[in-house]
Amino acid sequence: MRPQPGNPGARPPVTRPPSHRPPGWRPGRPSYTRPPHIWNGRRFYAYHRYYDHPYRPYVWVGPWHPMGFFLATMYATATIIAWDNANYYYNAGVFYQPYNGGYQVVAPPIGAIVPSLPSGTITLDVDGTTYWYFGGSFFVPATGGYQVIAGPPGAIVYNLPDGCTTVNANGVTYLQFNGTYFQPIQDADGQNGYEVVDVE
Repeated sequence: MRPQPGNPGARPPVTRPPSHRPPGWRPGRPSYTRPPHIWNGRRFYAYHRYYDHPYRPYVWVGPWHPMGFFLATMYATATIIAWDNANYYYNAGVFYQPYNGGYQVVAPPIGAIVPSLPSGTITLDVDGTTYWYFGGSFFVPATGGYQVIAGPPGAIVYNLPDGCTTVNANGVTYLQFNGTYFQPIQDADGQNGYEVVDVE
């Protein structure tokens, strides 16, 4: 009997998941190797797998208030910040705008620069870059203070504020705050957290 070609006992080749590098990432930054979650024609990339856990809004200490909170009188320590043809009052990490005879907490405007950050702000390292996080918002150093930015993809936080929108995306529930999408995850230590996803 003539031998059959090939090796019937050989294992099939290992198929590696496709790697993805968003435009502008530095060469040494790890690629995404998990396939993206596709929803509404957009691709959601994350380093960690999705791990559903209850969303419990966190309350920061001090004069912090969630979005929509109404304040009858503005703090004497507040700073007026003009940004994108609008005026805001900024105090202890929270932005306010005049509303109905008082002031209402609004989303931090992306790009605005604040003079200081409140107690309770934490630092995060994402691929060698340091970011500051407080109350659901991310900041980077800028001339005159710190600039509000969109959440950097890959950042992991463990507390999200009241006011997040729950987005049910075909089996994956994201939390969205001020334009940033967070995927519920469980880190290597078994702690529940949220990873900022890259959305394309």
